[in-house]
Amino acid sequence: MSLTPVLSARQERIVEILRTTPSITIIELAQRLAVSGETVRRDLQVLADDGIVQKFHGGVSLHRDVQESPFQLRLRSNVAAKRRLAQQVLGLLPDGASLVLDNSSTACFVAEALAERRGLTIATPSLEVARALAQSGDRHTVLLPGGTLRSSDMTLAGANALRFATQLHPDFFVLSVAALSAKGGCLDFDPFEVEFKQTVIPQAATVIVVADSSKFGTPGLITSLTWDQVQVLVVDQALPPDLVQATRGLKVIQSAPGVEAVTAASPHALS
Repeated sequence: MSLTPVLSARQERIVEILRTTPSITIIELAQRLAVSGETVRRDLQVLADDGIVQKFHGGVSLHRDVQESPFQLRLRSNVAAKRRLAQQVLGLLPDGASLVLDNSSTACFVAEALAERRGLTIATPSLEVARALAQSGDRHTVLLPGGTLRSSDMTLAGANALRFATQLHPDFFVLSVAALSAKGGCLDFDPFEVEFKQTVIPQAATVIVVADSSKFGTPGLITSLTWDQVQVLVVDQALPPDLVQATRGLKVIQSAPGVEAVTAASPHALS
């Protein structure tokens, strides 16, 4: 098995589906992902080459040796791109600001980068994000909700976590999503994640969406937020034409090797 497979958002979704479905036909998988059978076959070939899935006639199952959760796989996917994105986000967050980080793998990389900042107050439903923030020692104040621990991604979910979200009024809300859609906005699959985001978004002074290029135009199920709810979009590659049109009016920051991060002087510099 490859030590560091780089998975697209759709390939990550395939792994998630196979976690709950021991085996599935290619036709069924294509229907659930709303793509063609040929597209699914290409994705499955990549996953098979990395030893993540095993194919059989007309279908596929998760490889018996794969023990990592989908979230752990995401932490190992597109690492270089996510670190560049995190550095761009770092330049937008001044010392002393308040912010909410979601439970995405991208948020974990942002949390690691925040070791360079001081005096932030950070709320998150993710124990993985909190663990990354703990590496900064006592530089920041970290707030966690009550709730039910979801072991698949170490997220505190449920009614208590959503009540916690209603009390948050951060300077910044930094989040990632499963897909960027020109027509649908920012899309996700998980209902709790969508509800948490929709609760915080109206209360945040600045909403920053962070997404690598694997999220461009990929399928999603539920709209987490519409483009008019976003102030800043941080990406690692140039947007395709339809997303360029959809995001007109937003501050779009492209992260790339050798590109310097922008710097915000105050918590409301981007609002």
